[in-house]
Amino acid sequence: MDQTEFHSVVANAMLAPSAHNTQPARWSLRDGGIEILADLSRRLPIGDPTDRDLEVSCGAAVEATVLALAAHGVGGNVTLLTAPDENGLHPIARVMPGGEVNPEDAALAAQMGQRLTHRAGFAPTGSTAFQNWQADHMTLVTAQEQIDWLAAQIDIASARVMQSKPFRTELLSWMRLRKDSVGYDRDGLNREVLAMGGTTAKIVPAILGTGLFDLLSLLGLGPSLSGEAARSRGAAAMALFHWPANELNVDAGRAFYRSWLLASARGLVGWPAAALADDAATRKAVSDRFAIPKDRVLFNTLRLGVANGTTPSRTRLFLRDVIV
Repeated sequence: MDQTEFHSVVANAMLAPSAHNTQPARWSLRDGGIEILADLSRRLPIGDPTDRDLEVSCGAAVEATVLALAAHGVGGNVTLLTAPDENGLHPIARVMPGGEVNPEDAALAAQMGQRLTHRAGFAPTGSTAFQNWQADHMTLVTAQEQIDWLAAQIDIASARVMQSKPFRTELLSWMRLRKDSVGYDRDGLNREVLAMGGTTAKIVPAILGTGLFDLLSLLGLGPSLSGEAARSRGAAAMALFHWPANELNVDAGRAFYRSWLLASARGLVGWPAAALADDAATRKAVSDRFAIPKDRVLFNTLRLGVANGTTPSRTRLFLRDVIV
């Protein structure tokens, strides 16, 4: 593989999703293979203390690399790495080009540029959008009563997680609420991506960055501060993603990304609700209600439906930033 083809593969692979759009994956061309590494400076030590989301995000990047190779007509064989960290980079996997392309990989590769997070809400979605779609790692919820319950749980979970001031500070560090914010068009969560109006964007730091949030929570207003429940209830489905507790988060990330691309192929957009998995109480409540086996762990949720309007532009680092 030459540098030109490598750069083309990475340009597609870096479209994979990541927690808070931190984009921790890095790519290196070594000995004819593509190595994917995690940039540890992009960790979320407060929101993701066990590195679960970091590993899931890098797993998505691994799968995206395989699919990007498929788009070039080349197969990809994945080997997970166990080498020590070096220069702030944690080895994740090596993808060796070669062999035949899986036809499903080629089809999914066409969706990589279409997949987007859409937080502004959903339009009515046809009842056939979810037919014949199932996976061992996904519980698909389509009943409106259950969606309404999950929508309420998302706000409850978010309010609990946000009670931690260090968490709010970390979240704010990845928010790009002003157009002149560093990285506004490159990483993190900007105003358009968050579907946040200009006035709201101005007051959010004053709420999240001070004790005002704590006061409002004491008054019982915590769950309403996120303002997500109404939009969440408009989802046509919610996909609960779970993975065996004794298996690797990198593999969970690969499966998660493939499922999201399958949703894109069905004309759907997704909106993650990671708070359901981050908060222990709601994680248990959801797992119990939907009979997720005890040996599996809920690690993310996607609200799914047809976008109710224009989706925001994707924000990504420069190619030179992710090649090491």
